[in-house]
Amino acid sequence: MSQKALIAAITSGLVTILAVVLWPVASAKAEAEIVTEDFKIKSSAPGIELFVRNKRPAGTDVYRSDRTVLYVHGATLASELVFDLPVGGASWADDLARAGWDVWLVDVRGYGRSTWPEALRAPAENNPPVATTAEAVADFTSAADFIRAKRKIDSLQVIGWSWGGVISGAYAAANPDKVSSLVLVAPLWAFDKPVTAGPPKKAWQEWTLADSRARIQKGVPADQVKLILPDSTVALWEKAVRDSQPEATGRTPELFRSPTGVAADVSWQAQQPYDAAAITARTLIIRGEWDDLTPRSLQLALFGQLKNAKIRELIEVPAASHFIIVEKARDRLFDEVRNFLSRH
Repeated sequence: MSQKALIAAITSGLVTILAVVLWPVASAKAEAEIVTEDFKIKSSAPGIELFVRNKRPAGTDVYRSDRTVLYVHGATLASELVFDLPVGGASWADDLARAGWDVWLVDVRGYGRSTWPEALRAPAENNPPVATTAEAVADFTSAADFIRAKRKIDSLQVIGWSWGGVISGAYAAANPDKVSSLVLVAPLWAFDKPVTAGPPKKAWQEWTLADSRARIQKGVPADQVKLILPDSTVALWEKAVRDSQPEATGRTPELFRSPTGVAADVSWQAQQPYDAAAITARTLIIRGEWDDLTPRSLQLALFGQLKNAKIRELIEVPAASHFIIVEKARDRLFDEVRNFLSRH
């Protein structure tokens, strides 16, 4: 099947349509044609535009709350670098779209192709931390409002990974009538051990690709690292990260930049980041057994607070880490989440 592409640059009021693309997505299941459409939308903050991507089955003309899902990323990696990374030719976004979902992802300010506040380009010590959780929740709310208005639906399903689990959880707690299902992949929660490091005083941090992998695969036995994350996937991910910040390749060493707002929210070490008891949506917490970045105790504590969720489930996937979305166990993750989202 040949690729058809229509690239548009239409700016009108609140939305810029960046691209509309029809991609044939191959998989071990059936081949399905997926429409990809990129937007820039306005956040509630002046001067901040958010990158939003949509993937859906070609020919979709009816949209439903129980088949519309919005994903948000974690603390360092923009959404498309994980959720839309085409491992084996298809990403998690592709998998859901192929199964009939209207799939969306958003980058909050300071990440990916969303607006980078000027503080991210100035010397780090010149400004306080950028992209706090409160600011990220405001950006996520703007994206959710845009989708609900565009699709003419009252609510939608939500997926958050890591810090994105706090962003999406806080949104679900504040807007119980607007979230029908909530999936939290390895979510952060109140720390159960003291955090010794103080809050960052700089606007941004830098890291290498090796730093990032070591952090998000913390807890994986040394002899299992390459088995659950093959070199081919690492190469694909590294290229995607480099493409997202081409200026990093000109630095020695090669350093990538991300906001420090999440690290500044140190109140998490002493209190819960939001009121989980306010969540009424069906909620799934899913994690990898080797995830030491967000230990099991955090998710168990969060699970205990989900007292008013219509349904609450906690699943631990064997032989997987915090980076489960692109590891070998991703098929199990995809199946569990798809099955959960299908039940309503």
